[in-house]
This record gives sequence, C-alpha cells and structure tokens, in this order.
Amino acid sequence: MILYVVTWLSLSLCYCVTALQLEYFPGTQPYHQTGSRFNNTGWITTTQDASERYLTYGPYTTEWNTTVPSRVDFYLGIDNNTTDPLILLTVEVNDADMNYTLTSRNISRLDFGYNNIQPQIFSLYFSSTIGHRLEFRVFYHCCSTIVHYKTTVNELDGGSLVDIFAGQAGLELVSSSVFPTPHADPSSTAMWNVGTYIKPINGRWYVFYREGFYAPTPDFCNGIVPLTRIVVRNSTDFGKSWSEPAVVALPGNSTFDNCAALDGAPFFDNETSSWHYLAQCIGNNRRWSLCHYSRSGSDPMSGPFTPNLHNPVVQGGQLWSRICSGTGKHCTSTMYDEGTPEIIQKVNGWFYITFHGWDAPNNKAARGIARTRDFVNYDVAGYDLPNDALFSSLDCNGWNITWNPKSLCVGGGEGSMVKSGDYYYHLIEAPDGTLNCDVTLDEQNWVLGLLRSPTLSARSGEWEQIHYNPAFKPAKKYGCGLQYHRIFRDGDDFFFSMFVIDFGVNNLTMKVWKVVPGKTSFPVIVSYP
Repeated sequence: MILYVVTWLSLSLCYCVTALQLEYFPGTQPYHQTGSRFNNTGWITTTQDASERYLTYGPYTTEWNTTVPSRVDFYLGIDNNTTDPLILLTVEVNDADMNYTLTSRNISRLDFGYNNIQPQIFSLYFSSTIGHRLEFRVFYHCCSTIVHYKTTVNELDGGSLVDIFAGQAGLELVSSSVFPTPHADPSSTAMWNVGTYIKPINGRWYVFYREGFYAPTPDFCNGIVPLTRIVVRNSTDFGKSWSEPAVVALPGNSTFDNCAALDGAPFFDNETSSWHYLAQCIGNNRRWSLCHYSRSGSDPMSGPFTPNLHNPVVQGGQLWSRICSGTGKHCTSTMYDEGTPEIIQKVNGWFYITFHGWDAPNNKAARGIARTRDFVNYDVAGYDLPNDALFSSLDCNGWNITWNPKSLCVGGGEGSMVKSGDYYYHLIEAPDGTLNCDVTLDEQNWVLGLLRSPTLSARSGEWEQIHYNPAFKPAKKYGCGLQYHRIFRDGDDFFFSMFVIDFGVNNLTMKVWKVVPGKTSFPVIVSYP
C-alpha cells in the first residue's frame, strides 16, 4: 500500500488560495531495489547491500494536480560525511508516463552536513503535467549507510517579496544617513565611507562599513588605497540615528592586508553564537584577497574581531579559476578578484558566500558562489552550487536600458540576496563599459536588477527576472551612482538599502526603504537628497 497524505493549508477549497502538499514514507511502500525497512516508515541501505540500485522509487502518484513550479524534499541521512568526496546518491523526479526525468542532482558524501544518519533535506524543483504519474526516486551508487526517511512535495511559495517582484507592493523611505570621513583627510569629503551592510539582530540594526583616513596612510599604501578599516554602529530606530562607531577589523602587518580591510559582509551564526566578517583586503603587494575575522558573543561592538590565522583565506582568482574551468561556462577562464563578498546563509554546517569577479582584458564581470565550513577551505561545486557564474552579461544585456553599444552590459558586480518563502531574491549591480566607476556625468550606466531563484544552484541565465529590469536607476547617470546596496529582512519585514552618490556635488547618502502595501513601477528612479 502506498501512503499518501494530501494536505490543504487553508480551510478554503478554492485552488487559487490554497497550497497542495503531498507526503509519503518509503518504508510503507514496495518500490525498492536495495536495502531494507528502517523504523517502520523509512528505508535504509548499507555497504552490505547491493549498489547501483534504486534505494527508493515510485510512488507513481497522479495526485500532484498542478502545473505550477513545485519542490520535492528528500529527507536523507548518512553515517559518515567526511571520509571522501564520492558521489553516493542521485535524486530524481521522473514522469513515468513519458518515461522522462524532469530533473535530477547528484549528492556527494560532503554534501551532507551531519553524520550519524541525522535527517536533512535535499530539494529538487520541477513542473509537471496534470494526470501524469510521478516518481520521486533515490538512486544508491555505493559506499555508505543511507536512510531515506520521507519525501514531501510542495508548491513553491514566493514569500512576502513576491508582491514587490511583481510590482504589486510599494517602497517607503524610512531613513537617510551619512557617515562622514574623519577629518584626517578633509579633501576626501564623505565619499570614501561606504561598503555598507545592515544586519538586524536582537532588536537593533548594526551597520558595518569601511572607514578610511582614520590615521595617516603609510607611504607604501599610496597609490593603492587610503588606510581603511571596518567599523560598526547600531540603531534602534530603523537607521534614523546611529551610535558612535566601534572597530571590527583593522589592516594587518602582512603585505596582503597592511593597507585596508573593506567592502565585506558580516554574519551572525546562531548555532555557535559568534560573528564572522569576510572582507576584501589589500596590502603593498597590490593584490586583492579575502580576509576573515570572527568573535564570540552576540555584540559585534564589544571589541575588534580576531583575524583568521590563515588570512588571506582566498587569494585573487583562487575560486574563479575553478568555477570557470571547463566548457559551457558563463564566465571567462581568466576571471579574478573575488570581491564584495556576502555570506548568504549557513545550512547543514556550510556557509554560502557570493562574490564578484572581474576580467579586465576581456572586459567581463560576473558573480559567483562557493561554500565553506571553516572560511579556509572552499567548494565551488556541490549539490546546491552551480559550478558556474550566478550572474553574467547574459542576464543583463536584454534589460530595458540603452547600454553603451561598444560594451553593452559587462556583467554583475556587487550583489545582495535574501530568502523569502522558497525563493532567493537577488539585487545586483550591472554597469556598462567597465566594472570601475566612471564618475563623469552621462558616461556610464550603473543600475540595479532584481532576480530570483528557488535554488542557489541556478546558473547565469536561469534566474527569473522582474518584467522590466533594471529595478533601480539613479536620477543622474553616474558610474557607481548607486552602490553598496542590500536587500535584508528584519522579522517579517523586508528592506532595501543603498548609497546614492552625486559626484557633482560630493554628496553621498545611505537610504533605506521598507517594502509596504502598494504598487511599484520599475525602474525606481532613485533621487538625491
């Protein structure tokens, strides 16, 4: 007997306002080629069982009566998740009537975040034909004890941001802020202190940003960057006012970081009650790298973070050379400069980090993703990674903007993601001409696009876009006229933030908008104070 549980998540039976869910337990049905029953409802295979067989297949259900984008979750556990990187499983969604696999992914031992057969979720995304029999299959290759606990199927939920994505929500300005450059270099006005990241926690907003000219710049940094550190302030009124700054990260004493730590992202790890900060760093070796800093406790203002003994944890080109290797990639093999990192999430012990890349000889930019358990060793390929660029010129060349005909869109630079419902929403900058800022009025387009995907394994070209990208456009056409943008969540509310820069009058302001009921016409023209 096949056990199905079909659940309506609303009392109403009107399909347009309900979400269909299916759940089944492999230990209660007969579709197996290897293994045995586990705890009555699960199914287990060990190294003593036949390999290269289906651990579970079926259930040949016709109950999935929808064509909307859907997600199937396989709850799986493993005995050992560290011995080797072997591919152990393949999960699939199969249309049995068409004899056609709708989607599949391989799972390696390292993709499991936990051992001791603790259940964790591996998801696939699909659309199907009403009335066709569907199978949700787990193929066992070899080499470990695996438990399949259950499978659930759900319609994809766009979350609270689905309305703004469709232009059916509004934006309300909640604050404007300026963080002036210290008086050590009055000629710089306030144009250096950017690189902002707002992180809400425990009823406060913490804003992390770079602070230059806090001390005289050493001669060996001249022509590179001013002496720059990372600082943090907090606010209890949505950014209307901010505390005095506290130091997060300082330049070090080595040639890779003795000039600056800047343009990074914080992450608070609830599992360990500790902060991480991943920043771009540079020294008199004149090479951009990534440096990692951390501290225990929930207060990021209680003292400078501790530099990682392995800094720089990423050297320029270290990740891009692996991501772009091979055929059919959406980035160039000579891409380098892993910069403007953002720590998206921690799942199953893995931190997921995005970053931009730049290839000056080929005038191409992209944004990529990797994962790490320790901020020292990084994977660029895995179950939930694309092993390719997330965003490239392919994604922005068709935007509703008049790109420079000589270069069109060069690709993506800094990006920011937040998860809402089942989707990752991605706000990303896209310029023409170059990834460097051309601050001459009317010379360079520099706009922000909004895209989404239910999975971080989506490659460039596979992310859904708002109908008329770009989403944000500066009122004046300046390169870097909008920069250091973020999309973030505080409780049930979502916010957009960005620096708005008028290079003609040296005016730089950080603006924060809240997503509220209403309507939005894209692109939003961002005005200056």
